[in-house]
Amino acid sequence: MTTTIIYAHPYEKSFNHAILQRVEALLQAKGENYRVTDLCADGFNPVYSKEELALFSKGQSLDPLVQRYLQELQESRRLIFIFPIWWADMPAIVKGYLDKVLLKTVAYRENKVGLLEGLLNLDEALVISTSTAPTFYLKYFCGNTIGRAMLGHTLKGVGAKKRRWVNCGRANLVSDEKRQAFLDSLEKHI
Repeated sequence: MTTTIIYAHPYEKSFNHAILQRVEALLQAKGENYRVTDLCADGFNPVYSKEELALFSKGQSLDPLVQRYLQELQESRRLIFIFPIWWADMPAIVKGYLDKVLLKTVAYRENKVGLLEGLLNLDEALVISTSTAPTFYLKYFCGNTIGRAMLGHTLKGVGAKKRRWVNCGRANLVSDEKRQAFLDSLEKHI
């Protein structure tokens, strides 16, 4: 099983980077094949150009990164997203990844009533995030965009069978011991 980690944080000394390192160590310890897609380091542009949008209905893209990312997705059985929650939602670079890479006719097709049928063979999609808000606040008072939109619609729609979200809420205020406990808890999810 190949795992693709989609990482989105520009600062290598962030807690998100520590999460990435922990996930990599866990995958290595299990002898699992994985690759890291670092959206910020790759310079991924999350914004559609007029020319790219014109190709959307055909399931095509002009962006070589999109083509590479899509190939990686087609070879993957598991996706792990790692990113911070900003303004109760995923960063724009992650939203742009979903918009531009999950191409129609390649990642999904629409059935006769307009619902999505997934074309990717994904056993699992796991989102690991950090936030300054408590997790319950994001889930119950901010619309639960990760659980409902990202996992419940988008990733389900492209074929992810199992979908989970793990968040370290109040990451900016918790102690180093609690951050370490969160890192240690990731073993049960990987």
